[in-house]
Amino acid sequence: MTFSKRLKESRKKRGLTLSELGNKINKTEATIQRYESGSIKNLKNDTIEQLADALNVSPSYLMGWDEEKPYQPTTIAAHLDGEVDDLNEDEMQKVLEYVKFLKSQNK
Repeated sequence: MTFSKRLKESRKKRGLTLSELGNKINKTEATIQRYESGSIKNLKNDTIEQLADALNVSPSYLMGWDEEKPYQPTTIAAHLDGEVDDLNEDEMQKVLEYVKFLKSQNK
C-alpha cells in the first residue's frame, strides 16, 4: 500500500476530515488532499512525523516500511488529545461506561 493510501486510510479510521487533519499539523485541507492523492510525493521528514503523530501511527507505517497495523483507539481517551491523561484506571472505566450509556441512548 502506498503512502497516500495509508495516510487516507489512517485519517478515515480516526474519523478526521481533511480540514481537521490539516489543522492538527498546520496545513491546508487542499495540501492534505494532495498528500492523499499522491500529487505531493516528496514530504519533509518533519511533516511525515507530524502526520503520524496526528494519526497515532508510526512514521514507518505511513512510509510503508513497517506493516504494523495502524493504531485503533479502543477508548474515548484516544480521541481527546491528552484531555484525560491524568485520569486513573477507575476514572477511565467510568468514562467508558458513560460512552456505552450514551451509545445505548441512540439506539
